[in-house]
Amino acid sequence: MDTDYQGELLIDQISMSKKKEAELAKVRNEKIGFVFQFHYLLNEFSVLKNVMLPGLKLGKYSAKEVEFRAMEKLKILGIENEALKMPNQLSGGQKQRVAIARALINDPLIIMGDEPTGNLDKKNSQIVFDVFKELAIESKQTLLIVTHDGEFAQKSDRIIEMEDGKIIRQ
Repeated sequence: MDTDYQGELLIDQISMSKKKEAELAKVRNEKIGFVFQFHYLLNEFSVLKNVMLPGLKLGKYSAKEVEFRAMEKLKILGIENEALKMPNQLSGGQKQRVAIARALINDPLIIMGDEPTGNLDKKNSQIVFDVFKELAIESKQTLLIVTHDGEFAQKSDRIIEMEDGKIIRQ
């Protein structure tokens, strides 16, 4: 997301340097799924439509295919029965799972999470972790998760500890 960096950044063996903003936006939509601490669901759209939006924006599939794919992602997360509800009818854990489904809609290579369990209780945090772990294994997706949750981090494959923007331990 940030274009002010040193070195080479390759995504899917393609350099991101010298790309125009429109090209970077397309890469972000197609190759990277984002899950934030706050779900950022749009309350004027149903759960299903919230999940579909990045897929519709990408324009790679027909609206019908995007809808099918969105339902598949909701099933993976165990919330397909909530598809026609509005976000304000869901619990915090359900909203975060909708946000994960939305991040997955374009089958990204990388899923970036910024404190994805920060607003969740222990049970829902474990569900989110299990979903991420399963995705990494089954879908061969790379997960880059920023967290202050030591328990969440300890269960991951690799920890890189940072302080003031610098790596202090890996």
